[in-house]
Amino acid sequence: MLTIKANLRIHQKKSATRRLRKQNKCPAIIYSKDNEQNLSIILNQNDILHPDIVAQLYKNNLILLFLENKKSITVKIQEIQYHPFKPKPIHIDFIRI
Repeated sequence: MLTIKANLRIHQKKSATRRLRKQNKCPAIIYSKDNEQNLSIILNQNDILHPDIVAQLYKNNLILLFLENKKSITVKIQEIQYHPFKPKPIHIDFIRI
């Protein structure tokens, strides 16, 4: 199972998201099937774009996200949105398992 570190995202506006991308971060969201609240998170671009991780993202169905508050969440990728001409993800949607 692939493991990735993540931080909670506080600011949700477009300008804050643009600043994150300039800092080499990738905004993401974890959708919940239950009545739990959806979580907005931040991933490090360098962690996601590492060649070993890129291959595992598409091979593995399950990913273990470690949040800053020592909480781990098992998720599955629903959608990855890429930049139109750069090989960088713009936003990732996860589903909580």
